[in-house]
Parts: sequence; structure tokens; C-alpha cells
Amino acid sequence: MLAPETFFSWDARENKAISRLVPALDEAVASGRPIAVEGFPTTLTNRQLVALAVDVIKRAEVNVAVLADGTQKALTFVPLSTTLFIRPRRPRTTHREEVLAGHEVFI
Repeated sequence: MLAPETFFSWDARENKAISRLVPALDEAVASGRPIAVEGFPTTLTNRQLVALAVDVIKRAEVNVAVLADGTQKALTFVPLSTTLFIRPRRPRTTHREEVLAGHEVFI
């Protein structure tokens, strides 16, 4: 669980935004699905809000992307996950080798 207090700064405006962003980020990480943070009253610009969200993600050390709408103060946290996928190997024998393996070969 991420605590908003650990991300607070000296700016009261940023602290109000952080107190809304951190629970949504925590829910996105825990659930593994995108979580939208609807527009909320703040004096921060949209660019400052996105920069603050990216800073919180970096400090939390989680693998999450931020999607922002350019006109409103709303953004979405999208968890990014990767899985290791190992492709199965092709069989080394071909059909021709399987046919010849059943017959005796005289030299």
C-alpha cells in the first residue's frame, strides 16, 4: 500500500493533488487494470499535474504509464506488465527424416 504522506512536498497545492493521485496509483498497481482519476479542483495546470504524476510513479518505483487528456485535468494510470514468453522449439526432425528412419538403408 502506498501512503500519500511519503510523497508530500512543501507545496500545499501539490500535496492536495498527491492525496488524490496516490490512492488511484495504488489501486492500478494492485488490480492490474487502468484507473482513471477524474478532473478535480486544483490550481495546477494539466502539464504540472502530469509531471507530478510521473514524479510520484518514479518515486514509487512502479511500472505504470500515465495517459492524460490535454484539455481537462483528468488522467489515467495504466499498469504495464511484461511476461516472459518462451517460444516452443521446432522439432529437429523433418517429415522426410521420420520416413527414412523407419527403413533400412543399405550402402
